Amino acid sequence: MPAATLAAGQARPADWATPVDPALRLYRIAPNLYRSALPDGEDLPTLQAQGISTVINFYQRNDDWLSGSNLTAVHEPLHADRVTDTDVIRVLREIRAGQQQGKVLIHCKHGQNRTGLMAAMYRIVFDGWSREQAMAEMLEGGFGDGELMTDAVGYLNRVDVAAVRDAVAEGECSTSALALCQLRALWQRADPVADQRVAMDAG
Repeated sequence: MPAATLAAGQARPADWATPVDPALRLYRIAPNLYRSALPDGEDLPTLQAQGISTVINFYQRNDDWLSGSNLTAVHEPLHADRVTDTDVIRVLREIRAGQQQGKVLIHCKHGQNRTGLMAAMYRIVFDGWSREQAMAEMLEGGFGDGELMTDAVGYLNRVDVAAVRDAVAEGECSTSALALCQLRALWQRADPVADQRVAMDAG
C-alpha cells in the first residue's frame, strides 16, 4: 500500500472530490460526475437534488430501485480483481456518454474498490492527473479503508497509462490488438454486413 501523502491535520486538497452525503459516501468528483456506495430508493431524492441524470452501476445486481424514475440506468458489472484495460475504456466511454446528457453517478457496493479504480482512471485520463495523485485521492479521500482497495491499487500500479489514454483518444476499445473487441471490430470492418447476417441467422 502506498505511503500516505497527507500529514496529520493537513487540509484536504481543494481539487479532491467534495463530500455531499457521507452516509452514502456520495462525493462530487467534477461538476458533472459523482461517486457513491450502493444507493437505494430512499437516496433518490438526494441524487435528483444534485441533478444526476445517469447512474452507472459496477455492482453485480441491477439498480431496480431506479425503476419508474427519470434517471438512466447503465449496468456495467465488474469484478475488482479482474478489471482489464478494456473494462476501463468501456466505462470511461459510458461516463463521457452520460455526461453529454447531464450529471453522472458511478457506484459499486461500498464505493471503494471498483468505484475508486474508475474514479482514479477518470482523473488520470481526462483530468491529466498522475498515477500518484489519483491514487492518493482514492486512498485518502474519505471513501473508506484503503486496505479494502487493494485490487484497485494493484491495477493502478500495473496499468500502462499512456496506452489507455491513447486508446481512449483514438477510439480503440482496448490497449491490446488481440483483445476480443478489437478482433470483432476488424471482422466487422472486413465484412460490414456481418452483423445483419448474424442477426438474420439468429432469427
